[in-house]
Amino acid sequence: MKIRNAWFIFAASICGCFYPPVEKPLPPRSTQVTLSVPYDLAWDAVQAIVARNEFKIIADDPNNGILETQATGGFSLAAADCGALKGIVGKYKAEPDADASAVYNFLVKPQGNEASVVSLQATFTAPLHIPMHPMSDVQCVSRGTEESRLLQEVSDQTVQERRPFSLPARTAPSLLPQNAIDSGDLHRGGIAK
Repeated sequence: MKIRNAWFIFAASICGCFYPPVEKPLPPRSTQVTLSVPYDLAWDAVQAIVARNEFKIIADDPNNGILETQATGGFSLAAADCGALKGIVGKYKAEPDADASAVYNFLVKPQGNEASVVSLQATFTAPLHIPMHPMSDVQCVSRGTEESRLLQEVSDQTVQERRPFSLPARTAPSLLPQNAIDSGDLHRGGIAK
């Protein structure tokens, strides 16, 4: 009987246990930023940051202000909590591996004519190797660090965003003197009134 109990305790200690992460609400400052630029420039700034970070675009809907992107190649424990594992050596934090991915959902909304709000929600997913169990994907809980970093990059990028403009193309040399200012009062030919 003692041998059977000892064997059961040994088998239970070898088998891994998974403790999922506890979800905590993130502070609004790490998931949303208000920019003092119009919607179109805020949208361009978000697009520039997505390109700079080499995210894969999953959904792109400028009419509704939605941009869903994915970052592959893993993430760190500083970015998300993937829970804890318990095995022979005790309880330890679950480490995301290189196959882990993060999905970033940007939402850009106009706030009046000269301001915009950019919101960001991150979803972290990591495959976990729990001893004596099949490998499974786990939804990790964001710590807000990546969202804060990306929103700061968007905020910094808005300073560089400008509306494109073009000068009228000149196809022929002007007949006006170079120092003349065309206010519409110059005679353009035809019948004078």
